[in-house]
Amino acid sequence: MKRIIQNFFFLLAPLLTFAKTGIPEQDRGLIYNTTVTGILIVIFALTVVAVGVGLMSRLIRINTEKKNAKLQDRGSAAEEADDTVIAIATALHLEIRAQAEDQKAILTLRKALRPFSGWNNKAYGMRER
Repeated sequence: MKRIIQNFFFLLAPLLTFAKTGIPEQDRGLIYNTTVTGILIVIFALTVVAVGVGLMSRLIRINTEKKNAKLQDRGSAAEEADDTVIAIATALHLEIRAQAEDQKAILTLRKALRPFSGWNNKAYGMRER
């Protein structure tokens, strides 16, 4: 690609000045210089963009590798922490269940007061006196 661009600039671009395009002779030099300068600016800008993208991808790859290394280091510690959390949660669950069973075993006696109604009134009994 680089070779094609060099060939264009050094071999084909000077031929454009000899083309009969209807451009006055005094303006051809200015137009040629402006064209070449524009092409060089565009190529320079594309080169800067390509280098920038290459550096960004390299930085992202390095950052990702560092994060993966940290996660692998934390992975072994996390497995130990997971076992500890499971043991604590199991102990708490068993303790709460034991307290609930103790509360169920307590027997509370209360005197039930029956309100007065026609169903339990002895005056309305069915037997004759």
